[in-house]
Amino acid sequence: VLGATTRTCLGDGAYRSPHVSVGSDDEKRGFSASVVMGGLEKKKYERGSATNYITRNKARKKLQLSLPDFRRLCILKGIYPHEPKHKKKVNKGSTAARTFYLLKDIKFLLHEPIVNKFREYKVFVRKLRKAYGKSEWNSVERLKDNKPGYRLDHIVKERYPTFIDAVRDLDDALSMCFLFSTFPRTGKCHVQTIQLCRRLTVEFLNYVIAARALRKVFLSIKGIYYQAEVMGQLVTWITPYAFSHNHPTDVDYRVMATFTEFYTTLLGFVNFRLYQSLNLHYPPKIEGQAAVELKPEEGEPYALDSESYMEKLSALSASLARVVAPNPEDEAEVDEFPVEGVRTPGRGENDVDFLNLQ
Repeated sequence: VLGATTRTCLGDGAYRSPHVSVGSDDEKRGFSASVVMGGLEKKKYERGSATNYITRNKARKKLQLSLPDFRRLCILKGIYPHEPKHKKKVNKGSTAARTFYLLKDIKFLLHEPIVNKFREYKVFVRKLRKAYGKSEWNSVERLKDNKPGYRLDHIVKERYPTFIDAVRDLDDALSMCFLFSTFPRTGKCHVQTIQLCRRLTVEFLNYVIAARALRKVFLSIKGIYYQAEVMGQLVTWITPYAFSHNHPTDVDYRVMATFTEFYTTLLGFVNFRLYQSLNLHYPPKIEGQAAVELKPEEGEPYALDSESYMEKLSALSASLARVVAPNPEDEAEVDEFPVEGVRTPGRGENDVDFLNLQ
């Protein structure tokens, strides 16, 4: 019949128009060439593995964060990129190099309270820069007093539900903290971070000595490898040699500082729990020395009291004070055993005289 559309049967109940050929422009644009009778056209890349991943730029726009803040958030939360099995399908037919994240991880980040803290800090920096430009020093001091901050306690508890999980993941934390504790006080990283890493590493070494947990030591070109048994788990870390540092230019210290920010929080929790397990004071105290004895008797002090005390702890030669010190005067009760020939109470007929029942 004139004007009628001729259709070619495909053999499985579906029909194809002779004007639409396989590999046509419609299919190249993402439309399937075959249409089941009574069904809808199924577009490509809208189901399967292609919907399980999201690119980094789309994830940033979804979270409304800059690239440095997005990297920082992913490091703190422990979320890393993934390599899809069918990268071309996930990339919608393109072969361009892109970084992919799991979509469920990005949705998990939408409810993180630290994201709001990042935005508050941006507002704080903008107000502070504006106050400096106008020479409003009162506003500058007021803004510095109200500087926004955040804590990582809930992230540590979220990533490590049990204490053993935290101990198992202690290798990288110790290696990074020992590295930062040897840094000089330059502009590469904050002085407070260096001091904090120094204090936490000294506390952990004192615990290893008090618990006698050291198992192996190995000297290498990189540094000194240590292995200790902590709560039944083997922990291995590396300590660099005490040489002068020549900071390389191809290292991103901001990424390292973000890792260290999380690791210092983790190590603080672990040190507190380990000291409690040995019935030791935390922060550690030297046994048999009061605070007055730590101060110099004559002359001006060469350092602050806190620094002097930290130097004594860093020597690793003093015993740590315990929460409840053992009293040597308390003697253990001696067990009493019956001697032959002495009557002891029993359950026989002769027990009446022993109980004075007549």
